[in-house]
Amino acid sequence: MEEQRKIKIDVVVPPYSGHLFPILELIKPLINDEKYDLCVYSGVKRQEFLGKLGLKHVPVLPDKPTFFEDIANTPEKTNAFIYWKQFKRNISQVPEIAREFEEGFKKRKPDVVIADFIAIPAGLIAKKMDIPWITSIPTPFAIESKTTTPSYMGGWYPREGFLYKLRDSFGRFVIRSFKRIVCVLASKQLKVLDFKLYNENKEENLYSPQSILALGMKELEFRDDYPKQVIWAGPCLSEFDVKDYTLEDISKFKKSILVTNGTHLLWGKNNLVRIVEELSSKFPDVCFIVSLGNINGKGKPVIKSRDNVHIYEYIDYGAVLPVVDYVIHHGGAGILYNAIKYNKPSVIIPHDYDQFDFAVRGKIADIGIPAKLKDINSIENALRELLNRKEWNNLKKVSEKYREYNPSEVLKSEIDRLMKEKVNR
Repeated sequence: MEEQRKIKIDVVVPPYSGHLFPILELIKPLINDEKYDLCVYSGVKRQEFLGKLGLKHVPVLPDKPTFFEDIANTPEKTNAFIYWKQFKRNISQVPEIAREFEEGFKKRKPDVVIADFIAIPAGLIAKKMDIPWITSIPTPFAIESKTTTPSYMGGWYPREGFLYKLRDSFGRFVIRSFKRIVCVLASKQLKVLDFKLYNENKEENLYSPQSILALGMKELEFRDDYPKQVIWAGPCLSEFDVKDYTLEDISKFKKSILVTNGTHLLWGKNNLVRIVEELSSKFPDVCFIVSLGNINGKGKPVIKSRDNVHIYEYIDYGAVLPVVDYVIHHGGAGILYNAIKYNKPSVIIPHDYDQFDFAVRGKIADIGIPAKLKDINSIENALRELLNRKEWNNLKKVSEKYREYNPSEVLKSEIDRLMKEKVNR
């Protein structure tokens, strides 16, 4: 009997935790499945980690091992100038990255390419080479809105009325104009990809026209104008390398709270500790367990800056969330969905990027209470409301809904569909 050929899947994802880990969780059931042959394209620094998972790895920009980390880990809050510097550094490498992907795909001959939503060159090279392409996106609202309230405008809430429709229309115009300006400025680098910003349906060519897996929950979304190829696959929360922690004794406190602003946002770490220490004096019966998100410090001993402030360099969410009562976080996709998974009410303090839009959705879905980073009174009031509130009925419902999603099964189904469609063309 002839041995069945394995399905070759090439996965392209930046090395950032918020991008890499969701995709790894998505493909996790495929890693040891004899039906599939997987290869991951990512940053040099992830090579050892991916190897331990049994995954083939192609390093992107191997001669620039810290390129991706240097761009993401800004020492201060992002602003127009920092965005511009990030853009220039990113775009300068597009021709080289595109060449690496094209060479890699020619060598591997993948049946399907899975590309993270910011790994745009990978998808466009796959399209050029007529390889079926799936976009994975843990922040679905990043997809440009056509008729609804736009994202990336600092956290706009959907509202009824003529003035708000005008506001939304203006916001969509601003976003489209910004993207067009970026494409003009980057026209020389993008030429190698034969890139056009919009297709005939006025939808972005940044994402796959065949399949977009939204790694989020429809229950949190107020928009209804997504492209038809968007499938709500569900959150992918990493459970790789979760270790048991011997937490400092928290039983003497009435309540305990995990406090985190993720693995990036270096500029916000010291401020986070300062905020917590200020809160700790006003809530002495609450234990604040702070994770600074420094994965290189994993396993280092706790620092007790105060009796009720326990600071860890890094704690896996899956290890600490089952034992705490609440969460204070920045509105990143990973911690927001982990709080949902473990049914933990939150104070959401957005810092940057898409976090303001996650905070809006958290408020509308009634799973958390937003607060303003620069307003300690706002944070204190939100925390007081969190501690005093007895019931979170909608959070419980959303948490139950979370368990109904099966992202990996959706992925397998999409792989099969795309391969059949290519054969039948």
